[in-house]
Amino acid sequence: MAYVRETCGCCDCEKHCGALDIVFVIDSSESVGLTNFTLEKNFVINTINKLGSMASDPCTRVGVVQFSHNGTFEAIRLNDPNINSMADFKTAVKELKWIAGGTFTPSALKFAYDTLIRDGKRAQAKVSVVVITDGRYDPRDDEDLLYLCNNGVVVNAIGVGDMFQKKQDDNILGSIACNKKERVTGMKRYTDLVADDFIEKMETVLCPNPEIVCPDLPCKSEPDVAPCVQRPVDLVFLLDGSERLGMENFRHVPEFVKEVAGRLGLAQSETDRMRARLALIEFGKENETHVAFTLTRDSSVIADSLKRLPYLESSSSVGSAIINTIDNILGRENARQTRRNAEISFVFITDGITDSKNLDEAVSAMRRAQIVSTVVATRSDIDQKVLMKLAMDDVNAIFKGKDFSALLRSSLFDRFIQWVC
Repeated sequence: MAYVRETCGCCDCEKHCGALDIVFVIDSSESVGLTNFTLEKNFVINTINKLGSMASDPCTRVGVVQFSHNGTFEAIRLNDPNINSMADFKTAVKELKWIAGGTFTPSALKFAYDTLIRDGKRAQAKVSVVVITDGRYDPRDDEDLLYLCNNGVVVNAIGVGDMFQKKQDDNILGSIACNKKERVTGMKRYTDLVADDFIEKMETVLCPNPEIVCPDLPCKSEPDVAPCVQRPVDLVFLLDGSERLGMENFRHVPEFVKEVAGRLGLAQSETDRMRARLALIEFGKENETHVAFTLTRDSSVIADSLKRLPYLESSSSVGSAIINTIDNILGRENARQTRRNAEISFVFITDGITDSKNLDEAVSAMRRAQIVSTVVATRSDIDQKVLMKLAMDDVNAIFKGKDFSALLRSSLFDRFIQWVC
């Protein structure tokens, strides 16, 4: 398989788990927060990416329930006829909106079984439920916390200290997991959900004996990716204009940005509450930034600004650039510049070789601003530690290519579009 990847870059072996039904039950209450809710969704997507095929029976079927207070539960069903691929499933997960209400966990577990599992059970299928919550729930919810346990479901409970840094209730988590302590996982931060080692662990928990299936050569081209037309995304490129970028890479940046704009689908009017708006900030040494264009839907503004984009050819200080962008691009003179309910996305174009001054402060500011971050690195000599900080500890949010020219022509670009979309 190493030969396949090096030859065409599009084919990977898949792990098939047989007849397996997985339902993720994720906490969408107010205490979770938008950023952490996004991390929950990324955890679901990354875990299923690891598990492989979502093809014909016997197969892995996946459903999702997001819950808050009673009457707000939403589901992606196991047998949804509109979900036929990983791309379809990922789109459905990303479209889930944070509810920001109360917490009715027992009712959510009953809803998951009654709505997704009970009537769609397959004779030979193993049914697993993964619950993510901080453990506490509204005492007015009088449903049975052991409801899933009484119906032959394997339950794994993940308890995360919420955004107010209160410790999860381990007794409640234990009950959710049918009093099987080995199926309870506690963690302090939601970023731990998307850590690579934890995703590996969940892969083993959910699919302990997979069948490995590798495709035959030649590789098949990947399907076109649908644009981001169903949800609002305000995306800011932060371009490292240091001398390490190199003139050849810099020359391809405008092409990269224009291609992203075309693939995402820009907002169609000033009142359009869907689709994408873009901004681009080039940064060099501390307090050296060039605003190519602020958040806009206008493709001509983007194209004209990219034609005039200067190459700073300076040193690099990403921390001050982040803080400046949050203060002056996302908001300006105490006025919000982002759209209400839009996902705020930062795409860093950098190799991570940068002045680390203010970096931790800047990453904390991104978390407070509920920003989703992605990193594009186009050199072999990178600082992985810095890239991980910028990606907020999500290794899957880092896209590495030899150079921009190769990135634009590879399947990696399609995966990047799917990720930010």
